[in-house]
Amino acid sequence: MEIDYAGLKHFGVDGEPIGADRVGEFLKIPGVVVDKLAPGQHVDFVTLRVRHEGKGVVSFAKSHHAFVELLRLEPGDAFLLYCTCPIVDKFLVITREGETVKLIYKRL
Repeated sequence: MEIDYAGLKHFGVDGEPIGADRVGEFLKIPGVVVDKLAPGQHVDFVTLRVRHEGKGVVSFAKSHHAFVELLRLEPGDAFLLYCTCPIVDKFLVITREGETVKLIYKRL
């Protein structure tokens, strides 16, 4: 896993790598949303957009700005992003399974 912490701070977010056991705990939260992103797909969280570039590379952008690559996940990797986006309740877990990236979060 490669993480550009300075880039994350530029977007006003922070986070940490987590293991499969912690991912499982997030999946137990009632009402949790799991979005699967194929390469090229993105999710817009109003103030932060997250896109899967392919091969486990995840990029971020603010509103209508250009995407910046900040994470490179290997299969099985997971990253917990502390998120204060207006429609997300405090966390966004990003995992990679094969060529798919999953976003796990709880809506406000």
